[in-house]
Amino acid sequence: MQSHPDVGDDRPVDLLGDGSRTKTTSLTDRLVTAIAVGEYSPGERLPPERDLAASLGVSRATVRQALQHVTELGLIEIRRGRAGGAFVASASWEDVAPEVARRTLETEIPRLLDLYDYRCMVEGMIARAAAERRTPDDVAALEKALAEFGAATSMTEARNADRRLHGLVTAAARNPHLTSLSAHLTAAATLGFGVEPYTQEFYDEALSQHVELVGHVVRGEVDAAGRSAQAHFRLTLETMRAGLQRARGG
Repeated sequence: MQSHPDVGDDRPVDLLGDGSRTKTTSLTDRLVTAIAVGEYSPGERLPPERDLAASLGVSRATVRQALQHVTELGLIEIRRGRAGGAFVASASWEDVAPEVARRTLETEIPRLLDLYDYRCMVEGMIARAAAERRTPDDVAALEKALAEFGAATSMTEARNADRRLHGLVTAAARNPHLTSLSAHLTAAATLGFGVEPYTQEFYDEALSQHVELVGHVVRGEVDAAGRSAQAHFRLTLETMRAGLQRARGG
């Protein structure tokens, strides 16, 4: 039987295998593309090297080399000291590396279409379970997370609030296998980083969809919650396609 790394155990999965290209080159391209589609925003600190290495299933040396390459492009700056790390710079990726994002997205989007569809179905199932099993504590936490998303003043804040909100929906489903599956699918659908892409052009749509989804879960509307989640998670693909259009100069 063929194994499927996106639905298996919790060990790190090597998401960078792509034939003859080196892991460093592949990760460099994915980092550039993650910035292009809004998985990381200007001024935002990237995860530590060890976390990126563990989540992507590569060595810290590979991560360090890729970060150096992206730094040389001007898209990342390395800050020293206790509050240091790798931060997304203010340089425009469209000016310095549009061909990298274009090449990566033209390869990744067609390859992942079935996975995006599968992910929408799984997240719909999770939302259905959450609507059926939510507790008063879940309701309070979800409403707070929704308010935080609505009050976000940057895409970094919006992305963090989105992560909390969907984590609460998954927790309300009360099934550890669904939690693990959701995390694997999120990583596979987001270039391996497990971070939803967020850009200003899709924020209002995402907010409206969050309001709808949370409302259905809170009111225990099982079928409506499932449909709402399936529609909402299509936004990741829309964001990726919009990034590809910008990379093509559209």
